Amino acid sequence: MRHTQSCDHSRRSFLHGAGVTLAGVGLSSLLPSPLIQHVMAGTDANGKRLLFIFQRGACDALNTVIPHGDSDYSSTNRPTLYITPAQALNLNDFASLHPALTDIKSAYDAGDLAVIHRVGYPSQSRSHFDSQRIWENGTGVASVFEGWLYRYVAENAVAAGDLPVVTAQATPPLLLRGKERFVNVANPDDFDYVHQPPKRDKYEAAWRRRFGSFIGLEQYRPVLSQTGVKLIDTLGEYRTWDQANWNPKDPNSGHSLFPVSDATNPVDPAGPNGKKFATTSYPFFKSVKLCALSLLESDAVNNNSTRIAGTELNGWDTHDNQGTLTGEHPELLTWLGYAMKSLRVVLSGAAVDPRNYGSIWNDTVVVTMTEFGRTTVENGSLGTDHAEGCVVFAMGGSVNGGVYNCDASAWPHGVMLEVGGRYLSHRTDYRSIFWELLRDHMGANPSTLEKVFPGYTALGLAAGELGLT
Repeated sequence: MRHTQSCDHSRRSFLHGAGVTLAGVGLSSLLPSPLIQHVMAGTDANGKRLLFIFQRGACDALNTVIPHGDSDYSSTNRPTLYITPAQALNLNDFASLHPALTDIKSAYDAGDLAVIHRVGYPSQSRSHFDSQRIWENGTGVASVFEGWLYRYVAENAVAAGDLPVVTAQATPPLLLRGKERFVNVANPDDFDYVHQPPKRDKYEAAWRRRFGSFIGLEQYRPVLSQTGVKLIDTLGEYRTWDQANWNPKDPNSGHSLFPVSDATNPVDPAGPNGKKFATTSYPFFKSVKLCALSLLESDAVNNNSTRIAGTELNGWDTHDNQGTLTGEHPELLTWLGYAMKSLRVVLSGAAVDPRNYGSIWNDTVVVTMTEFGRTTVENGSLGTDHAEGCVVFAMGGSVNGGVYNCDASAWPHGVMLEVGGRYLSHRTDYRSIFWELLRDHMGANPSTLEKVFPGYTALGLAAGELGLT
C-alpha cells in the first residue's frame, strides 16, 4: 500500500498551535514570486534597523506630551485629568512629558528622542478599526489590506537571511501584510515544535530529504522561503537565541531590562504586589524583549539578518476613569517608557549582559504609533473620547531629537479645539514621518515612494517632513 506524504499536515500537527504564527512558511509553491526574484538581487538595508510599537486603542496625546504653553490645556477642560507643570517633566518650556514617562527623559536629554505632536491625516476617521488600517496601509482609505511597511520591504528587497522581519504579537499586523508573509511570534515562550528530540529530529530530517534534491540549495535559499526547509531554519535559528534565558540588566539600577516574570520584575513596595509592574505587563515585555533580541542577533556573524521588528501595546481606549498621575493611562505609559529605556540600553551595548552584544544604536530607530488622539475636553466618565491629532515618538542614535509641533511657533492658540470644538487638529501627516525614516534611515530608494505611500506627491506631504534623521 502506498502512503501519501503530507508535509503541510505534518508541519501543522507538530508545532505549538497556540504559541506559533508562521505566516507564509507553507508549501504552496516553490516558484520564485516577484518579491523573491527581487530579493535574489537585492540589498540588506545597509544594516539599518527599525523597531515599531503600535499603541492600539488611541493614546491620549494631551496627557502624554502636555502643551502647558496653551491655556486651553486647563482644569476647566480637564477637571480631573489636568496635570500641573510642577507635576510634569519640562521639555522646552511649552511642552512637558507625563511623569510616568520619566524613563525616556534621559534619551530626550541626550538628543536621541524626537517627540512629535499633532500627527494625523486628512479626513481623520475616529473608528479604531478604520484608522488603524489607514495608519498601517498608508493609503488614506480603510479599504486596503496591504501594509506600507510590507511594500517598503517588497520594493526595496529587504529580505536577506532567515528572519528579515520579526513581529511579536497575537496576530501578524496589517502593517506587514501582503502577498509574501513574514514570521510572527504569538508567544515567545512557545514557539517551537510540540515534540522534542528524537521526534523533532526525525521531522526535520524528513523535510530536508524532500527538498534536498535541489542542487546548490543555498543558492536557492530565497526561493525556498515558503518551504519546510525555511521552516526548519527559522525554528533552528530562533532556538539558538535561547531568549528565555536572556536577562540583560540595567547598569545603574541592576534591574532586569525586560520584566517578563516575577523573578525579573523589579521590587517596588509601592507597586502592585510589591513589584514595579503588574503581571499583565509580562506579555508586552516578552514581545519587546524578543524584538530587541532579533535585532541584536542580526550581525555579521549571525544569519537571521533581521532588519524590521515590531509589536503592539493594547489598552489605550480610555473612555472611563483614564487616570491622571495613577490609573490606566499612566500605568500604560510606565510600561511604554520602561520598554523604550530598556531598548536604548540594550541596543547601545550598555546592558550588563554576559552575551556582550555590540552596539547597534546608531543603526536603529524605535518608533511608536497610535491610530488617533483623544478629546481635548474630558468626558463625563472621567475619561476621553476618540479624536484626531496624536503623538509619535522616534528614538535612536541617529535621530535628531527634540520637540516637534509643540512650541509657541507651531502651536497657535485654538488648535486644541479647532476640529468640532473638541479635537486637536493635526499638523504633520504620519506618512511624512514614516517615509522620511524609510528613506533617510532605512535607505529606501526614492523611486519607490509612490508604491510605498500612494499619492504622497500629489498630497504635497514632502512639505511636512521634519528632518528627523
